[in-house]
Amino acid sequence: MSYDLVIGIGNKVKNNPVVIGKIEYDELPMVSSLVKRQDSFFLTRISNLFEDESFSVDELREAQSHLFELMLTDLKPQERQLLHKLIAVVAYALSLQRPLHGVAD
Repeated sequence: MSYDLVIGIGNKVKNNPVVIGKIEYDELPMVSSLVKRQDSFFLTRISNLFEDESFSVDELREAQSHLFELMLTDLKPQERQLLHKLIAVVAYALSLQRPLHGVAD
């Protein structure tokens, strides 16, 4: 089971979203750990792998700021790896100025 991170105007097949990342079920403890370290709406919303979420470009800018702040904290290697993945996904969506969607799989 995974949580697909897709970019596009919508998360439905008819909108041709592009999968740019995934959060695997076994990464959920790392997501929870990051949520405890940083009060971030983005991390909180993606921590529920069973709910679809959508993030506007403005929300992604705010999320990127929160994620960058976490880079300065002392993280476990697995937490840092997940953080880098999330930063890459958010940065890519922002570079295209497209919304990001989390799709429960």
